[in-house]
Amino acid sequence: MENKHYNIDFLKRNKMKKEIRNKTTYGAFLLSAFAMVLISCTDFEVDNPTNILDGDLSDKGMANALGNTPEVAVAAALDDAIVWSAACSDEGFLSGSGTFRIMIDEGYMDGYNQQYDLLYDALAAARWIAEDATTRLLELVDNPNADERVANGYFWGGIARLTLADHFKEVVIDGQAPITPMQATQSAIEKFASAATIAAAAGNTSLAAASHGAIARAYRSLYWDEKWGSSKDDMNTFKKASDAAKAALAISGTYVEYANYAPPGASNFVYESVNASRYNRMDPKYAYMKDPVTDEIDPRIVHGPKVNNSPRTGDPVYLITKYPNEGADIPVSRADEARLIIAEYAAMTSDLSTAVSMINDVRANNGLAAFSSTDQAEILTQLKYERSVELWYEGRRWQDMRYYEIIPNRWAEVNKTKGIHRRWPVSQLEKDNM
Repeated sequence: MENKHYNIDFLKRNKMKKEIRNKTTYGAFLLSAFAMVLISCTDFEVDNPTNILDGDLSDKGMANALGNTPEVAVAAALDDAIVWSAACSDEGFLSGSGTFRIMIDEGYMDGYNQQYDLLYDALAAARWIAEDATTRLLELVDNPNADERVANGYFWGGIARLTLADHFKEVVIDGQAPITPMQATQSAIEKFASAATIAAAAGNTSLAAASHGAIARAYRSLYWDEKWGSSKDDMNTFKKASDAAKAALAISGTYVEYANYAPPGASNFVYESVNASRYNRMDPKYAYMKDPVTDEIDPRIVHGPKVNNSPRTGDPVYLITKYPNEGADIPVSRADEARLIIAEYAAMTSDLSTAVSMINDVRANNGLAAFSSTDQAEILTQLKYERSVELWYEGRRWQDMRYYEIIPNRWAEVNKTKGIHRRWPVSQLEKDNM
């Protein structure tokens, strides 16, 4: 997209969290936040930027600003989700103090927690902004069925819904009755399907492929949630994931869609939190992790040398370099994730040659030696390893640990006994509004 020159200090997480809590109505905050995104874009001017009116949003000159808004809004909350899900999983740990942070590290998910409470509000606000911008854009563009700005809006609205579903017990959409994570995931699929169709018509093959890839990710989530939530082991659901992944790769074998960050506006909170603060750290189990095929250090876990030891836990501290600065972008849908989804389905349905082939395509893209096996259990073990390193710090690991029933070692014993199939509650603000 063009004209991505944002000044979105309002979405920097500290101010956003404060304003969400101080506004007397949720809607008032969202409208003001939405307006500030729009007026910061370079292709539209208003006489008084602090008093943009709802009627201004019907001006055709707003089309590019509206088209850019969904990604900006969602990106500003997505990186927070990655940080806290990493802390809840085995990707990261809490080095510093802070009761709420430590509670996430130790697997507490009952009752109030400021961190995931504010994360819910940020994601809910981002979803609303993204979808409201898209709704308005539909009225402004000449051909909404072939406009990549519309496709972009549907894609990021879907990412917001899927991220809420990944992390929270319930999701509330526009003040309606709460829906389950599975229902929210299904609604995200509908958004991605619209994005794929419109992006293809607009000639944006990368976004079309990424949308199919996001559908694959969502159907994979549905399969695992059905399996553990209702004992419904329906491989037809996983087949839909595999088919969507194949559709993505048929369009592009190298696609990637990023959440873009551009300081001094939106900055990558993964970098800020793990490298620039003293609180969140990568778990040292990933430091110098060896590839089981070669027994050599896996190049996908990129980090610096040991810095010191954590004052809280004594663990060695390493800074991650996957995101080298606060402007580093975060991939949200990419071709190698699609390959691993195809590989997983193939391995589970005894198509072992396809599983190995897809795993090796991913490995080859990283300059790694080929994996070879005809043993289903061994292939599935390698597949799980590949996901853990390929998608490291991209917001997938906590979900995978739920799906594979891996309880983090850092969880408190009382939480280990409650099991891994748990999510965080919706925010107190959302409960009050309900």
